[in-house]
Amino acid sequence: MLVAKIVPGTKNNTCDGSPKKAYQEVALVTIGVHGHSLIDHSVPQELPRQLLLAFILLISCNPAYPKKAPLIKLVETGLPAGWEVRHSNSKNLPYYFNPMTKESRWEPPSGTDTETLKFYMANYHSGPTSRPDGTGNGEGKIRCSHLLVKHKDSRRPSSWKESEITRSKEEAIEILRGHETRINSGEVSLGDLAMSESDCSSARKKGDLGFFGRGEMQKEFEDAAFALQPGQVSGIVDTASGVHLIER
Repeated sequence: MLVAKIVPGTKNNTCDGSPKKAYQEVALVTIGVHGHSLIDHSVPQELPRQLLLAFILLISCNPAYPKKAPLIKLVETGLPAGWEVRHSNSKNLPYYFNPMTKESRWEPPSGTDTETLKFYMANYHSGPTSRPDGTGNGEGKIRCSHLLVKHKDSRRPSSWKESEITRSKEEAIEILRGHETRINSGEVSLGDLAMSESDCSSARKKGDLGFFGRGEMQKEFEDAAFALQPGQVSGIVDTASGVHLIER
């Protein structure tokens, strides 16, 4: 998957026969290939790279375009061909979508380069994380953050960090106990630790799950979350998704 991101800058001279990075910096106003806009939009990887680069090169050589123009940088997401990152407005979280098959999922699909995806999510799909905790935004709803550690028997044993999770449940609990010790000692907050250690896609938002009411979460998670006082952190909570620490 390639993602086109527009950044301010000056157009490279791509018409002088020089091959150096001609595909990385070109002048564009509005360009589409096979119905896909190249401006801040995902481009399916199955589109032949040679065709894409030739098209960009042709447009950038058009004298009608100004000497200075936005630059386009092609950024790898690490996702397999046909997959792209989208954003759920209802959950306020990123998810993964395949326009060809219409399949959507919260965890990266099989075959994802997790290191590349980590870099992409950190640099191009981050969002505001400073949000209040507590109750509100609807009667009977609470707001929580969590840190999830998955194991091989989790409902979906994969995450944005690892395409296949092989650790045992006991190992996951030991990892979470280490995180719990650091949080309770005041060394680090749950939210800050979740950003690098949580196996949930909410990691980029410091584990923030937003507001939710009864019946919206797995029962074990819901019971533990509603039993907390604002500002309180739970002990280890075991669900079908993995093991969690929850902060209200």
